[in-house]
Amino acid sequence: LPDVVVVTGYDKILAPIAEGLDIRLSTRVSAVQYGDGGVTVETDQGTFAGDYVVCSIPLGVLKAGTVAFNPPLPSNYRENIEDIGFGSVTKIALKFDAAFWDVETQYFGIMTAQKGRWNYWVNYRTFAPENIILGLSVGAYAPLADRMSDAEMQADALEILRDVWGDAVGEPVQMLSTHWSVDPDAFGAYAFPTPGCRPSQFDDLAEPVAGRIFLCGEHTMFDYAGTTHGAYLSGLRAAEFVIEEVS
Repeated sequence: LPDVVVVTGYDKILAPIAEGLDIRLSTRVSAVQYGDGGVTVETDQGTFAGDYVVCSIPLGVLKAGTVAFNPPLPSNYRENIEDIGFGSVTKIALKFDAAFWDVETQYFGIMTAQKGRWNYWVNYRTFAPENIILGLSVGAYAPLADRMSDAEMQADALEILRDVWGDAVGEPVQMLSTHWSVDPDAFGAYAFPTPGCRPSQFDDLAEPVAGRIFLCGEHTMFDYAGTTHGAYLSGLRAAEFVIEEVS
């Protein structure tokens, strides 16, 4: 299937599912306690109790251990969390008064001396009436870019663009960037198999923990790891597990 761009934003996909739910935003989880009596989730906005938890904590946060599980997750889950890799991809969106690039071409590839340094660019003009070009840093360069300030990242990206288009590249009128590997709510962007890691280790993370905790996220679905639809489908799968438990 072809890739698609959700030009209206991902919230349009989530809205029908979220309708009628009590969703608490900006609520940081610190601990999850589980046992025969149910589950308790401790947050900076209070404690919440329930029968089950669908846990979509990113793999990077699970690796960092900033959310405590009591009792600790079983050893095989902890081993899988450690073995699966979690990388970053850095994005910078630059908006200009006028396009200096070919507005009919959706993707540009640029060779750079440093592998992964703003090698991929997406032209927003192919799906939106905006003079926006989105650059991506990947691989080992992404964490380096993540640690840059917005101003440093913009200068770094513009240097690559000017290597190709020269003086035609003016100053952006607006920019937006990501810093996933240093974001404490993510600590990365996508899961990947490290040497020696087995595909089953991804899928095994989705197995219910003591019949109480149901992990989901792209890191729990090997076939679609690193994708939005992998995260979406894994959430539906976790919800189905809960339905099976209560039925």
